[in-house]
Amino acid sequence: MTVTLKPTDADTKIAECITKNISFSVIAGAGSGKTTSLVEALKGIQKSYGKELRKNGQRVVCITYTNRAVGVISSRLGFDDIFFVSTLHGFLWAEIARFQDAIREALRDAIIPQYMEKARAKDNGGTSQTAQKARKDLERLTAELAVLNEQKPPVFYEETVISDYSKCVLNHDDVIDVAAYMIMRKPLLRKGLGFKYPYIFVDEAQDTFPQVVEALNAVCAGEGLPVVGYFGDPMQQIYDKRAGDFAGPEGSEKIPKEENFRSSTTVIDLLNNFRTDLKQVPGGKNADIEGSVSITVVQAPDPAGPRKTYTAEQLDEVTAKFEEAVKLWGWTDDTPVKHLFLARQMIARRLGFVTLHRLFTGDYSSSRSQSDYEDGTHYLLKPFVDGIFQLVDASRNSDAKKLIETLRRISPAFDDTGMNKDKTLKQMLEEASKHATALAEKWEVNTVKEILEYCSASALYPMSERLSNQLARVPRDAYDAGDEDHQREKGDWLADDFFKLKADELEKYIDFLDENSPFSTQHGSKGEQYDNVLVMIDDIEAAWNNYSFSKVFTPNVAGDPTERQKELTQKLAYVCFSRAEVNLRILFFSRDAAAAGKELIDQCLFREDQVSYL
Repeated sequence: MTVTLKPTDADTKIAECITKNISFSVIAGAGSGKTTSLVEALKGIQKSYGKELRKNGQRVVCITYTNRAVGVISSRLGFDDIFFVSTLHGFLWAEIARFQDAIREALRDAIIPQYMEKARAKDNGGTSQTAQKARKDLERLTAELAVLNEQKPPVFYEETVISDYSKCVLNHDDVIDVAAYMIMRKPLLRKGLGFKYPYIFVDEAQDTFPQVVEALNAVCAGEGLPVVGYFGDPMQQIYDKRAGDFAGPEGSEKIPKEENFRSSTTVIDLLNNFRTDLKQVPGGKNADIEGSVSITVVQAPDPAGPRKTYTAEQLDEVTAKFEEAVKLWGWTDDTPVKHLFLARQMIARRLGFVTLHRLFTGDYSSSRSQSDYEDGTHYLLKPFVDGIFQLVDASRNSDAKKLIETLRRISPAFDDTGMNKDKTLKQMLEEASKHATALAEKWEVNTVKEILEYCSASALYPMSERLSNQLARVPRDAYDAGDEDHQREKGDWLADDFFKLKADELEKYIDFLDENSPFSTQHGSKGEQYDNVLVMIDDIEAAWNNYSFSKVFTPNVAGDPTERQKELTQKLAYVCFSRAEVNLRILFFSRDAAAAGKELIDQCLFREDQVSYL
């Protein structure tokens, strides 16, 4: 049965902008159905202009933030090839990669000189680590620029930490900077993009980059096609150095999407206390759901650990308070509750994968490897997440069906054309059972490297070339954080330490990824929604500098936040509170619980009947 969606006022305005060839930006609060509006607008273009676009060899581009979102939006559009749905990096590199000379020009005239200028600014002539690193950076960049001017190997893009311009290797950040520079300074490139893509939609616009917004606005400047449409929410910007308050080119329309189809009326009231730019109203059946909001303020222990952190005993005390609060709220094991924590390390400690977490967020990690760790796609972790642990689990539970299904899915040896293709079903089962039993035994006592080597030798999992090379090489010598070569190749040290681990923490990590626990980070829950949400707020345990819930919520008690802390914290609070569909509970640790509770009420963030103490 086809469901007919009733357009909101925002949807009607979006359709009008598309009909009139006017660019627009949609400010869509939490739970407003932003993705639905985006998809329906794309479908409208497909229906009204699809034939003409195909005739002209043109497509509609939709840029979104993650590969997962690419899949979701593509599916909802029926995988119609009139649409080019892509991540930002994928789209930009696809459009500039063929312009090799222009890429070199951008690197030579702008990108590398900008990095060199930043290095000069950090070098005060002293002996501090910052000054010494700045001098090394300047020396490296000067040498790489000279080589770039002399040689012309192909420029390519790798998801590395540090670029190597002498080898024409660009990293994740360079693609953004180079593409934006080229689009802004090459009228023919802008004209080509505009003809190729008459409609450019940007999902999660608040988390794209300001230079990309500027570049796309330049492509779509002036009247008529091409049109750019931004969909996002400035209040849900949770990544650093992103566009935040995005806007279209001059003459574009700003369209607020005020409905909230997700949350109960009480939760919506709380969300409106945290922002002044958009006042949300219930958008559907949730208008009849009152729900509830409650914040319990707890006296935090005076941190007695190094650098004002908790000791092990104090961490146990905090955990005990958490469990006591859950009981007082009546949220027992029978109640489905999503627990949101400030930082993943808080979850890792509770679930038991602290060593793994520290490895993928420590000295050997990069922003890219940390991101891949967080979603389970890092090449070191992928074999275990994809199927190796499922084989172990099937062996433990004597689940022959799951064992064979997993092997057929992941194992070259058990593929229809694999080494076991001529064996009978009985022989296949015996072979599968033998390997699974051996793997389960190794899982208990062997290192991660030994498990991977067994899987490789037995063709249980197809190792990537990168992983095979890491397994084959000799472990690295001691790591020097100040060595540029070490910085570039620090993933080798990450692999070396990973290979030494036992598998017990991997199992707990995979359980967390598979959502076999009720825990999630506030960042990780973005875009999700749950009936009952419990938010754990403790700045001391989270141990971060960019956020301070205590200072933002209770500045009279904890001191004034910096402007940056205030902005980031308010946005992260909004993101996590807005996950709640019906009931929201917040556990807030403060150095002065009584005074903090009073200030929460005085600031009109929470009503008096919503505040309690523990």
